Amino acid sequence: MSSLSNIISRLMTCVIRGYLVGTEQRWVFESPPQNWTPPQIKRTSLYLHVPFCRNCCPYCPYTKVPFDEALVEPYTRAAISEVDWWADMVGHAELTSIYIGGGTPTIAMKSVAGVLRHVRDRFRLAGDVCIETNPADLGKETIRHLHEAGIALVSLGVQSFHPGHLAMLGRRYDPLVAEHALALLAESGFTSINVDLMFSLPGQKTSEVISDLTRAAQLGANQITTYPLFTFPYTSVGEYLRLKSVRMPDLRQRKAHYRAINDWCVDHGYERVSVWSFKRGNAPRYSSVTRDGYIGVGPGAGSHLPDGFVLNTFDLNSWFQSIHAGHSAIALRMPFTDRMSAWWWLYWRFYDTRVQLDSLNTAFGNNKSMALRLLKALELIKLVNRNDKNFEFTEPGAFWIHLIQNYFALNYVNTVWTEARREPWPQAVMI
Repeated sequence: MSSLSNIISRLMTCVIRGYLVGTEQRWVFESPPQNWTPPQIKRTSLYLHVPFCRNCCPYCPYTKVPFDEALVEPYTRAAISEVDWWADMVGHAELTSIYIGGGTPTIAMKSVAGVLRHVRDRFRLAGDVCIETNPADLGKETIRHLHEAGIALVSLGVQSFHPGHLAMLGRRYDPLVAEHALALLAESGFTSINVDLMFSLPGQKTSEVISDLTRAAQLGANQITTYPLFTFPYTSVGEYLRLKSVRMPDLRQRKAHYRAINDWCVDHGYERVSVWSFKRGNAPRYSSVTRDGYIGVGPGAGSHLPDGFVLNTFDLNSWFQSIHAGHSAIALRMPFTDRMSAWWWLYWRFYDTRVQLDSLNTAFGNNKSMALRLLKALELIKLVNRNDKNFEFTEPGAFWIHLIQNYFALNYVNTVWTEARREPWPQAVMI
């Protein structure tokens, strides 16, 4: 039955993909041709991946290695060299933002600061610098380094203020550590402070979700990002991460928690800014993913370019060797047709939970009729509302979009991630 279900799912996926983007789009990541170079870019963003962690959380699928001081200096040199490679390839582009993720970037702040200085030399930074951190790795010295590096937006991966849930997630610190870290950030003058919280954890009550939201707000979070345990616990990556006993959360529980989160945020002055995130006040939105284009630096970093998507090798040693030899670290590439680029853009606007009509016209041009039909169908079943300028998702609409992400888009990611973990330089990965 499972095999038949997979076949039916695959056939439906192929039909939907063909209808939306046509038959010219190939759904294969392949090793880039030897003569391929990225196109010139006038304006983009940059993602810096720092793979080091003191405590490698078992639910995280991203490229990471245990922190080793001996690896920091070679990582820094390689990252700076990769920045040079991108600058030589795409030109002296304007960067609308820099996002620094991992891993836990703040455990290697001198390295991060050095790479940032070089990025500013080779590109024109015109936006904010954002960084992720964990409660156990944040102190006054780290705060000072963040300010000195010009980092204005910080995201703290709290996940929960309840000790039992932290233990289940492999987070080896007391909730008081998370509370102290958030309070320290709040009093330190950052432009935006985001807190990551997880819901629909095994055995988690709605009251515990609400108490986590309340505590984050009390301690100074002007943005709260909430998400379920969706990082591949039901797939081969989940098996690799030894999470076989963890399953996707029950649909009814997830829906109840999501609605409770939405209602609490509305009641406490937080507005929805994505399917996961709610923000209050005038601080800029903290977002890790919704950039129309970006170049990626570091092992496992992806890049969204005008002609498609590329992905660096996940293997740290392979990344070192390739960069130090003066080569690109790009292991896989999937070119985009114009129609694919337009639907990729719309997918991320769905993530934002709003689609501006003017931007829709720009993205789709003469092919906008199909996108409009989809949005009008969503309006008909009350998943979106329309005004003069936007289509905006309702609370039920945002819930179903986040659910589709789990069961549809993340399967694509899992397919590529699994092969990229197994083989540093895969020849081809069909999705």
